[in-house]
Amino acid sequence: MSITVTKAYASQYPDPISFDADDVVLVERDDPKFPGWFWCRAPSGKEGWVHRSFLAACSGTTTSIRAYSAKELTVVEGERGALLQLLDGWAYVRMDNGEEGWIPLTHVQTDLPPDRS
Repeated sequence: MSITVTKAYASQYPDPISFDADDVVLVERDDPKFPGWFWCRAPSGKEGWVHRSFLAACSGTTTSIRAYSAKELTVVEGERGALLQLLDGWAYVRMDNGEEGWIPLTHVQTDLPPDRS
């Protein structure tokens, strides 16, 4: 599905958390603004927000279910790309320039195909 950036966004974390599947991850707290997201620490020591779908549990020390990167994109209004994943207020996208990362859903519009019924 195509997306268009409707509002500029600047990445908040220049050195984002990332980990591989089966890594041990420490879950520290939930995000009241974006339920389903948790502040975590990876084996590398990097910290950041992780969606619950990447974690075996949502508290304490747990294992990652699959690889993850919290890389956010810096985008400007009018840029276009493809929606790869949508998780509780955030869109993981591949922009037309090839960059992939997270953007708040409030900053993009999905281009749904016209209803042909």
